[in-house]
Amino acid sequence: MLRLLIGAALLPLSASLAWAAAKTLAGVAVGSSTAAPFAAGLGLAFAGWAMSRWLFLDPVGPAGWAPRLTRWCHVLAHELTHAMAAWATGGSVYAISVGEKEGHVDLSHSNAFVALAPYCVPFYALAVAVGYRLLLWSRPDAGGESLFLLLLGAALGGHLLFTWDSLTQTRQPDLDAAGGVLFSLSLIACANSLMLLILLKALFPQAVPLLARLKEAGSLTGRFWTFAWVSGGRPALAAAKSRALAW
Repeated sequence: MLRLLIGAALLPLSASLAWAAAKTLAGVAVGSSTAAPFAAGLGLAFAGWAMSRWLFLDPVGPAGWAPRLTRWCHVLAHELTHAMAAWATGGSVYAISVGEKEGHVDLSHSNAFVALAPYCVPFYALAVAVGYRLLLWSRPDAGGESLFLLLLGAALGGHLLFTWDSLTQTRQPDLDAAGGVLFSLSLIACANSLMLLILLKALFPQAVPLLARLKEAGSLTGRFWTFAWVSGGRPALAAAKSRALAW
């Protein structure tokens, strides 16, 4: 019950942060010339997602390997993220199984962080960032910033799109394990929105007013709660007081 109440309380904040993140992403993609490779990567991710979902009508045909491989890679990242989250919290990983449609990881223990990590942590985007950092460490003059931004945009777009698919197409037992659907969805929305805002600020510091976006999200949340109090909370409290005095 406590986590249900927390999830309900976080819903306005998660919606406000999601709006701020989407607004920032659109502004960067349209208004920043340096973000063109990143925006192209996002576009490629969306195109690939749309093609795998709607255009490949025959999953066993000559082109069916692409959506099957994509789904397998998504499941692999999902299970590996569970495993890394368990390791990060001192747990042990006993076995990992990965299939085209689903996977499973045997852990010594789990918690809300471990259960929700795959929905909040962009595994392949982190892999791209770490790989590029290692490349620059070994070859400082390697360059390749445009390719890095392209791959990062594609990986991040894939994370957001396939996370959406995972949460909307099937019921995920991870959400129940973390404390309930409402609690989990609120945390996932907050985590992904903050991750996106911080990442965009790190990549394009001049184009992203991070503090302004966070203040905007806070202001929207405050307006919601003010409206809820004025329109529902205060009248309900006054009615309860009247009934108590009448008794």
